[in-house]
Amino acid sequence: MENYYLFNYIKNNSSIDEKIFDALKFELEQNIYYYGNQFKYPKEKLKKFKTNYIKLLVKLFRVLMNNSFKKKIQSNKIIFSNAYFSVNEELKKIGFNVCSPPWLLEFNKEYAADYHLYKKILNISKSFSDKSFSELLEEKFLNDINDFKHELKSFYLNSNARSIVVPNDVSFYENISLQIFKELQKPSFIFLHGLPGRYNSIDENRSDYLLVWGEKIKDNYIKAGINKNKIFVTGHPYYQNCVQKELKFGFDTILIITKAMNGAQHSDGVRLSDRGNLIVYLLSIQIALKKLNVTSVRLRPHPSENPEWYYQFIDKNFFIFDSDTLHVSLNKSSLVIGPSSTVFLESIYRGINYLVYEPVKENLDLMNYTLVPPFDGSDSRVPLARNEEELFYFLKNRIITDSTIFNDYIQTPFNMHFIKSLINI
Repeated sequence: MENYYLFNYIKNNSSIDEKIFDALKFELEQNIYYYGNQFKYPKEKLKKFKTNYIKLLVKLFRVLMNNSFKKKIQSNKIIFSNAYFSVNEELKKIGFNVCSPPWLLEFNKEYAADYHLYKKILNISKSFSDKSFSELLEEKFLNDINDFKHELKSFYLNSNARSIVVPNDVSFYENISLQIFKELQKPSFIFLHGLPGRYNSIDENRSDYLLVWGEKIKDNYIKAGINKNKIFVTGHPYYQNCVQKELKFGFDTILIITKAMNGAQHSDGVRLSDRGNLIVYLLSIQIALKKLNVTSVRLRPHPSENPEWYYQFIDKNFFIFDSDTLHVSLNKSSLVIGPSSTVFLESIYRGINYLVYEPVKENLDLMNYTLVPPFDGSDSRVPLARNEEELFYFLKNRIITDSTIFNDYIQTPFNMHFIKSLINI
């Protein structure tokens, strides 16, 4: 039976501005889906903002003090960006003045917001933390959002900003900024920060351009219906060329990546997940490994997850919690077993086999999502274990991923020079 979807139901039965509703979607949905102790900071327990609010006020004071001692620089090369990694440094190298967007409350050498805008940002952030679902839909708060959008638009206009680069299109501030740059008819970019968990045309509608790591990601978006002329391959600033090599495969220091739940819905509809399947995933791995006389592994939960919740259900002597940085964790691993994850590429880059384990039933994974390349079995270079029996077979026979897949998903060297022609300055 098709699921009802609260977000769409309210959207279809209210007079709320569609763009404002879209900007609020992620925050609203966290009140519904970001719940349960499996998350490190579940929404129903996230009422600690009073302390955080004080910290933000202190940060705001410092920013305002710093900004008061400098002159705003008018430039025709200003880009606002909170893209991940060293993207901003690369943009600076090719001649842009890169500013942090105002909601980060960071000191900008080139351009700063005024006190009124900063104050509205603080109040909106506090509201997202403190207000209930229904309060976020009250007319007064929606009016505050409209006022904020107008003031943020004026800020971007006054700064003579030519473009914006954001890491996603769902978070409130990023979403509403993309809307503003569309209205200003200035180019906007989403620099994707990992392998997509889904491909659809919504990303194209929200931004002007998608910046992706490799040709295969671009191809997958084109197959999903996105105009190829709106997708550009940049590579990744961290990775160098990955020389083809046989990946390490051993049973002595195995790293397990958990199958995490989403705290909000994907933009293409509603997917309901059973958190019990998070445990099913680990127990089935344990059964397969014990047949091969493996007595313990290291367990790496997603950063959003609560390891203590897992330990209520799993064998602590078998699953040893891994708290190292990803870099350290992978370097001491002899094999990685995990679901669809960007860690797949990082593992290959470091020369360690990543065995993709995605239990599938009726073409859906344990969380009721459809698998996407390269984790769906469509590429023979990436073996996919679809059940416990296949997992055991792949382990027993030491089935290894073909490391050439890396260069398809991450282009090297990293290059953003083409962005000059798209911004047209």
